[in-house]
Amino acid sequence: HITLPMLGPTLMTVGLLTMVGYFQLFAEPYVMTQGGPLQSTLSVLYLLYEQGFNWWNLGFASAIAFVLFVFTMIATWVLMRFGRRKGWV
Repeated sequence: HITLPMLGPTLMTVGLLTMVGYFQLFAEPYVMTQGGPLQSTLSVLYLLYEQGFNWWNLGFASAIAFVLFVFTMIATWVLMRFGRRKGWV
């Protein structure tokens, strides 16, 4: 029998990797629509690429990258803290 508490560490790892993977969504919108009509398929990384390499707003692109880094670190910290509280880490 498989119980959910035994799957806790695995579910936490999968959740963390999935979250980081969603933040790295770049290739699909770029290849298929290049932002789409009226930027409808704009992702954070595509916005970073567009600001940095199309418009040469390197400061704004750096700020986007830093905010994305901080958000990822905060989400990772929250998941790790939750995992420690449950005894998974």
